[in-house]
Amino acid sequence: MENQAFRKIYTKLTNITKATVSLRATGVGNEEMATVNGQPAQVVKIVGDRITLQVFSGTEGIPTNAEVVFLNHPPQLKVSEDLLGRFFNPYGDPIDGGPEVEGEIRDIGSPSVNPVRRKQPSQLIATGIAGIDLNNTLVSGQKIPFFADPNQPYNQVMANVALRAKTDKIILGGMGLTNDDYLSNFGVSAEEQLPFGDVARVVGYCVRNVAT
Repeated sequence: MENQAFRKIYTKLTNITKATVSLRATGVGNEEMATVNGQPAQVVKIVGDRITLQVFSGTEGIPTNAEVVFLNHPPQLKVSEDLLGRFFNPYGDPIDGGPEVEGEIRDIGSPSVNPVRRKQPSQLIATGIAGIDLNNTLVSGQKIPFFADPNQPYNQVMANVALRAKTDKIILGGMGLTNDDYLSNFGVSAEEQLPFGDVARVVGYCVRNVAT
């Protein structure tokens, strides 16, 4: 377990905007995680000893003497087979009422892979939608974004792609979802999965083992 005695703690903010706070600090790394007044945040800019952090939930209610605790590590996630079939909030915490995930702790946001060294994608994912299959062919292993207006049937398209994909695992993520969209995409009840209320501000992740 990380020794909290070595964490850097500050209590004076020099600037507060709608989404960020600034302070003077030393020994802080770029993209390092922190808490501001108990809320998760991340270092987004360093100029000398002037540090800017993005507060993920916004800065409303944060005073200039808020406690800032730097956590000495970038974003991290525990990785293991325990992820299969689970639901998580944007910070990787389980929101399905199940136990905490045990596994190897890995940093998130490592340097990009050189495209030349990547394995050439070759497994077609047929959607049955001519406009996609002919003009924007999907292949296994790539990120597939779906941008749609509220009245477009993106749920059905996503389900069609997922059902046709010949792969072991599928990861689904959503942003700006209403309660109905969240429940429809991730197949859970409001009582079980929505203790946080404002789903529109939540990114949900679901890892499913489609082999079964």
